[in-house]
Amino acid sequence: MKKGKIKVNEKALAHLSRGLYRSPASALREMVSNAWDANATIVRITTNYPMFYQIAIEDNGDGFNAEQFASIMEGGVGSSRKREQKKKLINGRPVVGRLGIGLLGIAQISGDFIVASRPKNGKAFAARIHLYDFLKEELDEKTPKIIDVGEYELLEKDLSSFLPEKNGTRIITKLVHPTFTDAFQKSLKAPKFVEPTRDWKEVMSVMSGVQTLRELGDYWKLLWELAASSPIPYLNTNALPGKLIAEMQEQLESYKFSVYLDGLKLAKPIFLKRNPAGYTKHKIDQQRKRVYGKDVDFHGYIIVQEGKQLQPDELRGILVRLKNVAIGYYDPSMLDYRTNQGPRSRWLTGEIYVDDGLEDALNLDRDSFNRFHPEYRVVQDYIHNILTKDVFPEVYKQIEVRTKKRNSDKDKGRQKHLRSILSESLKSPVTLKKTSGGVTAGTKKKLGKLEVSTPDEEALDTKKSNRKLASAVLSIFEVALRENDAMKTREKFKDLLLKLLADW
Repeated sequence: MKKGKIKVNEKALAHLSRGLYRSPASALREMVSNAWDANATIVRITTNYPMFYQIAIEDNGDGFNAEQFASIMEGGVGSSRKREQKKKLINGRPVVGRLGIGLLGIAQISGDFIVASRPKNGKAFAARIHLYDFLKEELDEKTPKIIDVGEYELLEKDLSSFLPEKNGTRIITKLVHPTFTDAFQKSLKAPKFVEPTRDWKEVMSVMSGVQTLRELGDYWKLLWELAASSPIPYLNTNALPGKLIAEMQEQLESYKFSVYLDGLKLAKPIFLKRNPAGYTKHKIDQQRKRVYGKDVDFHGYIIVQEGKQLQPDELRGILVRLKNVAIGYYDPSMLDYRTNQGPRSRWLTGEIYVDDGLEDALNLDRDSFNRFHPEYRVVQDYIHNILTKDVFPEVYKQIEVRTKKRNSDKDKGRQKHLRSILSESLKSPVTLKKTSGGVTAGTKKKLGKLEVSTPDEEALDTKKSNRKLASAVLSIFEVALRENDAMKTREKFKDLLLKLLADW
């Protein structure tokens, strides 16, 4: 029996380099992750706003030398296995990078850029990189196992204009793709575009004031998506009610990592507060699930903004974070939750922080998971279970509580309205007294006030939705009968009925 190996040509990676990430923010997220792994404390990204002709990313991390750069470029991008090197990062950070393909992400923004680095130990360098503009057909025609996706050239003169002032790395595009420039310039003319301020709380206030970020344009989407995906803190501990993210905030702050976009310091784009109907909160304490001999550790939260749809729409759903970095964005399907919750699903948001596991379920684009991988399924099953048994049952209880309160408040308002029109008509204070089990109304003087007996709504033989109105109509009819003749009675009843219905 003939046996053989199954092989995949590595030009598949070159195909991926043409469109590895779903958005500019996803590509920049990889640059941010590289800075995190390089022990940077600050990452600064500039977009040449409002022209968008050039992108620059600079960090103050460890940096690297020309030899290390050449090793990455010539050794085959994608062969890096950072975690196997057991690198230890500052402040207890977990290593984020895995495959070493993050540098290819910039290809979606520009095919020509400069990488310049000043390492803590060693000689600084700068290199110009040119990535080939492959067409799919050209890739398919090539047969070598290793695909050349571009070329680089180490620069020897005028390095100071490219290098960061201190240790760290800077990436500067030569020219960004025209489609990027055009799309972002047009986004400044979006229907609800406003100039972002330098205050993140004000920026989030603008974001939460629109139904979808599309109303604000691509630049605002870039702000939101980069903030959502980066391993940075929340605005503060009170970003969610009930100190729900207090422990996570403390940990994120301990990493001492900041990201700036065009001078604006980013924070996670979630801040829920002052919803009149309140919130249903579910904290997910640290969980450990064993899957085929491997542990999957995770924690997080789910929160429901009762009775009110979340804004913007992009905040709806569940976001999975791997080593604090978002994988894709918020998933409105709630990890393929199969029970239709109608409008209630638009009230829900949550984050799942995966501390260990799920890496083998991660797709190459780092924007999605293999949803049939056993490690993903165990997280999915856990989330679906708490949605079914804990979260949504509590939501329905809160709906019932709100409904009862709303009906009670409405009844009080209607009783007040009825007393008001009767008092005005009779020119005397009026009290209302429900006749237990009775179906007729009546009036009598009591302690200087006129007491109007109202029929018991439950005893009236009509639709439940009509009983309160029927009781009020019978009461005003009884008051109208106090007039001396039929004509005045008819006019009084008509007058009282119209006033009653005006605010019922």
